[in-house]
This record gives sequence, structure tokens and C-alpha cells, in this order.
Amino acid sequence: MRIFREIAKHFGIGLVTILPFALVIWVLVTIFQLVDGLFGPWVDHWFGTDVPGVGFVLVLIGTTLVGALTKFYVSHQVLQLMDGMFRRIPFVKSLYVTFKELVQSLLGGKKRGFRRAVLVNWPDERAQVVGLVTNEELPSHMDPTGERVAVYLPNTFQFAGITVLVERSRISPCDLTVEEAFKFAISGGLTNVHGESGGEVPEKQPAAGSHPDAVTASLSEPAEVPSNDPVDDFCTTDASV
Repeated sequence: MRIFREIAKHFGIGLVTILPFALVIWVLVTIFQLVDGLFGPWVDHWFGTDVPGVGFVLVLIGTTLVGALTKFYVSHQVLQLMDGMFRRIPFVKSLYVTFKELVQSLLGGKKRGFRRAVLVNWPDERAQVVGLVTNEELPSHMDPTGERVAVYLPNTFQFAGITVLVERSRISPCDLTVEEAFKFAISGGLTNVHGESGGEVPEKQPAAGSHPDAVTASLSEPAEVPSNDPVDDFCTTDASV
């Protein structure tokens, strides 16, 4: 049985070592194949031969040319015309504006997107969650008093989350970058922060002057159950929160 435990141990170490590289390679290959498939079949049909990567290169060249052409007056006017047309089409307008602002926030030069990492009292002051401030100047119809900010709360182990409008008094500064806070949240707190090793919690040492047997005896005794159940107390949270 010992040999099987050793095999399982080394398999786990190998899996933890290889899996991050494999996932990154898989994502890159998937993106490459997706982009290459946009124009690759056309090129293969025109030239009568299969050249992997030609479609990907054409997309890179085309994107670079569009970026260069935006500096010219005529090209800029054409793009402005297309922008106005997309903004006037029902349903398409919502998609276009949402995608444009998202891309400009993540990749563009606009100072938008995730501004800073904070800790949010959620659902009340008894617990805090890591959040990312997205908007500190909300419209008056969403925040008449001007006391709220928009905070994005990432979910664990998935690239999703919710956006909440909370009072400024319920958030506190967090000594993390946006990237560190995002990785910490989606990993369930397993990611190292500022070089600190996550995972195992150090074992609590007995107080100075206490006898080890006394500590062991105190741990073996059943704890007294308080009269007020903390679960019931938690469930009776004020609905106004």
C-alpha cells in the first residue's frame, strides 16, 4: 500500500506542476485556432494549399492597419459614421455600447474599469468581501444622495460576479492591487498575497506558563452552547442592509 501512496503523491505533484502550463497552452491554442479560422479557409481556397496561421497573421495585419487608418481624416469619418449607425439600431445599440465601453475600459487608454480594490461589509459588518470599485460618481437617479459607489464582487472559481451599490461608509481601503484582489477572490483566498504563503493555518501555540496537559484537557472538553443561536441571529439581519 505504501508504494501506491507514493505513486499517488508523485502523481498529484506532477498534476499541480503541469496543469497551469497545460491550461495556458490550451487557452492560447484555442484563441489561435479561433482567430485563424476566420480567414484561414478563404486563403486555403484561393491558394489551393493549407497554410496554418495565415488567417491569424491576416487578422493581426488588418487590426494594425485599422488602428493606423484612424489617424487619417477620411477613415476617421467612416468609423464615426459606423459608430453613429450602430448607436441608432435598436438592440444593436445596447450590445455595441456595452462591448465598446468594456473593451475601452480593459484595453484602451480611458481611466475606467476597475479603479481600486476595497473590502466591503457584506451582508453586514460581521463579514467582509473583496470588491473592485467600478464607479464612484453614479447618476443622480441611481444615487440621489451621492453617498454610494458601484462595487463589483467577483465570485469564487468563476469569471462572474455581481455589481452592488453600497454606501461609502461600508467600504474600507484594501492594500492590494486590482489584479491581486481579483486573483485572491476568484481563487477562494488560496492565492498568495504580497508574498505571504496561503493555505495552511499555523498551529496555535499554548500560552506561556500553561501546562501542555491542561491545554489538551481543555480541548477535549465539550464547549458550552450559548443560549442565543448565532445562526438565528445571522438570519435575522435587518432587511434594509
